[in-house]
Amino acid sequence: MVINAMERIMKDLLDEYKHGLHIKCTCSECLDDILALSLNQTKPRYVTNIDKAMYVKAEFVDKQAMTSLLVKLAECAKIVSDKPLCESQGG
Repeated sequence: MVINAMERIMKDLLDEYKHGLHIKCTCSECLDDILALSLNQTKPRYVTNIDKAMYVKAEFVDKQAMTSLLVKLAECAKIVSDKPLCESQGG
């Protein structure tokens, strides 16, 4: 099995910071839209086992690297918040 480790890393970041990002709607559809947008702007890092994803995550212990991911996540959260496509927000 081939896994994009960045998907797990970005999902964990989104779960951790979603309240601080001031997202208008936190339904699963909007959160998935934010995750998809941010992953499209992030270089994929593939591993062959989910347990190996922690090695990729360890590279982001550096504050500047993590901040870069958070900035991408915040930008994507704003895009989705400004124009949510989910039914609960009338999209």
